[in-house]
Amino acid sequence: MAPHNLSKLTDSLDIPRAGSQPSPMPPRARRLPRPARTVPLLLIVAGGLLRPAEAVGQPAVASDLWRLAAGTLVVPPALADDGSAALWTPAVRLSPSGAGMLLAIEAIHSPSEIGINGGVASLAVRAGSFGTVNVVYGRMGVDGLVRTETSPEAIGGDIAVYNEVLSVGLARAIGSGFTAGIAARSLSGRLDIVSASQLGLDLGLRYAGASGFSFGVATRFFDPALRASESAASYSAAVSYRTAEGQAWGTTADLRFWYGAGWAHGEGMQHLLTAGLGLGGVAEVDVGAAREETAGFEVWRSRFGVSLDVGRYRVYLGRDGGVNGFGATYRFGLTAGMT
Repeated sequence: MAPHNLSKLTDSLDIPRAGSQPSPMPPRARRLPRPARTVPLLLIVAGGLLRPAEAVGQPAVASDLWRLAAGTLVVPPALADDGSAALWTPAVRLSPSGAGMLLAIEAIHSPSEIGINGGVASLAVRAGSFGTVNVVYGRMGVDGLVRTETSPEAIGGDIAVYNEVLSVGLARAIGSGFTAGIAARSLSGRLDIVSASQLGLDLGLRYAGASGFSFGVATRFFDPALRASESAASYSAAVSYRTAEGQAWGTTADLRFWYGAGWAHGEGMQHLLTAGLGLGGVAEVDVGAAREETAGFEVWRSRFGVSLDVGRYRVYLGRDGGVNGFGATYRFGLTAGMT
């Protein structure tokens, strides 16, 4: 974090800097009714992406909150196929033989110890020979941060910490089994009085073969001008294999396997390995393990997902097991297909 940016943050929160005389009772951030939480929590949440509001080409404040949301995906982002898939890869189109419109809503929830929550809403519409138009809106934020002095009583309102994204994209078939997509993104974020926004242009490509083999690549929050806001971008690639259908428990069944790799600014390569079981074409259970490397430390996380199709509706759940089982995050989703 640049020194002048830290200075702005400490000034806005009335935090004494090194070499200055502290006020008798300096305010600090707390989450109520939990024990006091100090300003370093705010710095961790922001992920070092804080910049002055007037800066040009800087990453949107708190854009790294979306990495927590991505952690609830049991399938690699480049091959995502649930309701919010168009947020993770632009290469998502409606099946020509399926619904002409798909509406999806998701809620993302973490425990109070973390306090990061949000949601995603998306709409996919088949646009004839042009392909599929995808519109996505999402917001992630930190709840319950307030200023306090020597008692748990809040001073003023909550400290605003959030990031939101609006995306409009187009995906279409470009050959046998191939789907390509492009999406324009607008991100904006805020941490107390510090705010910043950015624009991005993302690309995605996936292939689904008749043999059950698939692969995909995608960008997220990419700045084509390669300015400083490019540090908010991430990149993913994935492959998958789906076996032929057999019989199990009186219905059809198939096995599914995924491997995905991801890259993000300031982090090592991330890996995700997942195996799943599909039953009768209406139910699916997936389990996986993710390996991440941050600040030189290796972290393993468990992943779990389950989905059920009921008529034109689909309900699903995703779970990120957190670090060593602490701080599990959940994603609840519902999609509805319309003609």
